[in-house]
Amino acid sequence: MTFKSKLRVIACSALLAAVGVGLTGTPGRAIEIENLPRPVTPADRLKEGGRQVKLYDMLRVGLKAKTEADFEYIAEVVKLVDEGKLPRDMVDSSFLYARYRYKTHPGSFKLRPMVYFQPSLTARAKKIGVIIEGSVL
Repeated sequence: MTFKSKLRVIACSALLAAVGVGLTGTPGRAIEIENLPRPVTPADRLKEGGRQVKLYDMLRVGLKAKTEADFEYIAEVVKLVDEGKLPRDMVDSSFLYARYRYKTHPGSFKLRPMVYFQPSLTARAKKIGVIIEGSVL
């Protein structure tokens, strides 16, 4: 055998030994299966810390707010939700409607989801007796 082939045999046996040690469960394992982090699960709204994103940030980014009036309207909505006057489910469903309407209707790419969110939420809030300051209706 030549020197190169002997070197290959030694390198291969060292590699197999290292892999074998990792698979057999000896204390020198690189990753302990028992200590792996738990998989990510969907957030539970009712548990503390369940939501990852604050309502203000979700509305600001998701509705593509740009103008000062947009930001003031979003702040007012968040304030009403925090006070318990406006149901969070109503805000969430209006948010999802606005994003759906923005994506599915032709020509709406020129507008922003905020254009659909504001009148939708204002009309629904008015039905339950909540007046949102700075609304278009």
